[in-house]
Amino acid sequence: MALGRNIRMTGFAGWVAMNIILIISDTLRPQYLGCYGNAWIRTPNIDALAKQACLFTHFHAASFPTGPMRKDLHSGRYTFPYTSWKDEWKPRHKVLAEYLSGAGYLTAMVSDTPANQHYQAGFDHFEMIPGQVGGGMDLGPDEKMDLPADIRKLRTPVERLYRIVKTESKWKGEEDRFAAQTMRAAARWLEGRHGGDKPFFLYVDTFDPHEPWDPPRYYIDRYDPGYEGDELFEPAYEPAGYATDPEIRHMRFMYAGEVSMVDRWVGHLLRTVEEMGLVDDTAVVLTSDHGFYHGEHNFIGKVQLHRDGRIVLRYPLYRTISHAPLLVRIPCCRRRKLEGFVQPPDLMPTLLEIAGAKVPSHVQGRSLLPEIRGDQARGPGFAVSSYTYRQDAEVRCPTSLRTREFLYVYGGDEWQSEFYDLRRDPGERNNILKENPDQALEAHRLLVSFLDKIGCPRQSLKMRRSLSPRPRRSLPPSRIL
Repeated sequence: MALGRNIRMTGFAGWVAMNIILIISDTLRPQYLGCYGNAWIRTPNIDALAKQACLFTHFHAASFPTGPMRKDLHSGRYTFPYTSWKDEWKPRHKVLAEYLSGAGYLTAMVSDTPANQHYQAGFDHFEMIPGQVGGGMDLGPDEKMDLPADIRKLRTPVERLYRIVKTESKWKGEEDRFAAQTMRAAARWLEGRHGGDKPFFLYVDTFDPHEPWDPPRYYIDRYDPGYEGDELFEPAYEPAGYATDPEIRHMRFMYAGEVSMVDRWVGHLLRTVEEMGLVDDTAVVLTSDHGFYHGEHNFIGKVQLHRDGRIVLRYPLYRTISHAPLLVRIPCCRRRKLEGFVQPPDLMPTLLEIAGAKVPSHVQGRSLLPEIRGDQARGPGFAVSSYTYRQDAEVRCPTSLRTREFLYVYGGDEWQSEFYDLRRDPGERNNILKENPDQALEAHRLLVSFLDKIGCPRQSLKMRRSLSPRPRRSLPPSRIL
């Protein structure tokens, strides 16, 4: 019998605890994966995983973006109402790895994503690949590097761009890229624990295909050979008017090249699992935190940034940026597409139940195992995606609530409130709030009810009680976003 079948029987209808590998690829848009319907980007390894997995079609960000999503993942809670974007995680409760360690798991985190630095609790092995954000190379006095585009079209400060380009210039090959380093380090950890008698939890988190989009040139040439214009490898987070149509098109091809590179190295890790004979004993989960605006809705980036790096406007969270992939392969469960609404807080209870561990009562997400086994979806029938509330005591941020039928955008003080009929307008382009005020009000009440249910602080809830169809004309100059 396989190792995982001998580990431990649980109290969950005979479920057997098994090894768990969780892979997060930051800013990975499902529209760029073959398994989600893309026909022109090569992602053979992720697609092969999908052929053996449950594919969730409606997985959406809850707390946005990178750091807040990890808070949701590790805590099993909707953290956007009471935590801020960049602050360290100050745990109210134990986090995922601590519960798995307590259930007898050997735990390891291998990551190049800085947002994970605050989650070492519970991990027997913690390995952070340095240099991913802002480049790993220091600059000499007055040192400058040639940039591939007009500086006005790139995300500043310029010293950061110089460090990124300098780091790239020192790479000797694809294996020096961060995604490759991270997946190879994860594979080495697996090889090093060969023959262990404890089930393991391996958490692997790579920042790619987050920008800068700097895969080897052959990946980009695969999709856009012969391009000679500005390369927005680290584009300015601003309304898209500063970039020409060819530049935006090439930007998408650079991102596609980065996705294909990530796919190759995810495949390296998955092949290691196969070669070690662990496939029948190991659950594999692959997901991401959010998408990216590559010119859609006239946006580039995730928020609008000042040239000094300050956030000046938070964009509404349309499907382009809230939708993320989620694949769950469990050896004894058959492949299927699952269409219930799922969010990052649901991952923690799912992994705990796979491990045969008790799900703590404070967890707000739900286990997805019943749906994976074939039961009817038990979710709420909607998804709420939001920037964090705590850092905007005076300025309400945009928050989105979506169902199969509609998308409601609560604009707060930075955006107009919007309402979209997704049955007639899946591209979310025709705001019909003025024509449907009663439906919009009903959606707003549903949002407020949800916020109340997940423990939104009283002041933040009070500020959002009424529907605000228009943002304020002026905002406090001292606001901190």
